[in-house]
Amino acid sequence: MRVHANFVPVVVVVALLGLGGPLRADYAELVWSYSDCFDKTIPADPEATKGWMDDAILRVPDHLIIEDLDVSVSLTHTNVFDLRLIVTSPSGTSVVLNSYDPFTEYFSGADYRQTVFDDEAEISIGDATPPFTGRFRVDANDALSAFDGEDAFGDWHLEIYDAHYSDTGSLDSFGLTITTPEPATAALLLAGLGIVRLARRRSR
Repeated sequence: MRVHANFVPVVVVVALLGLGGPLRADYAELVWSYSDCFDKTIPADPEATKGWMDDAILRVPDHLIIEDLDVSVSLTHTNVFDLRLIVTSPSGTSVVLNSYDPFTEYFSGADYRQTVFDDEAEISIGDATPPFTGRFRVDANDALSAFDGEDAFGDWHLEIYDAHYSDTGSLDSFGLTITTPEPATAALLLAGLGIVRLARRRSR
């Protein structure tokens, strides 16, 4: 399995707004990305057109406290309305990425193409039309925040259930983007607060 791990530090800015004014701090963050390619049929049984895919498992080899999580998925399927996508963390927390009412929300269309589930996206997956390309919120607001505060270390599972007959597909890739707080931020903030107090004493 190929796991790609990258982190991008976000610059910390500590600014004094006038002598003795309030301290403004933009917290530093690290962003880690993990992804892998898969070739898993949906459903797993090649003779069936309804049922579960074998889980796609992505291992995060680092101990990271999650501040924000995005999930990326690419798959082909002749009618993605049929699918239920579920992500489960190593801690056992599960989030359903998509869910539709077959009586009131039916649509037709194929494929998730480099789809990113992101709590901060402007549009929800329920308001979009396939092929899904770009960034979308899970239908439940802030659903991915259920993972916030967890340790990302371990095996993450992507489960896919094909709930209706006649259509099939395959999973191409599954990935996670994890934002964590920068440990040095707290020390920088404490140092900044000390500067503010010193400036206030000198201005008296």
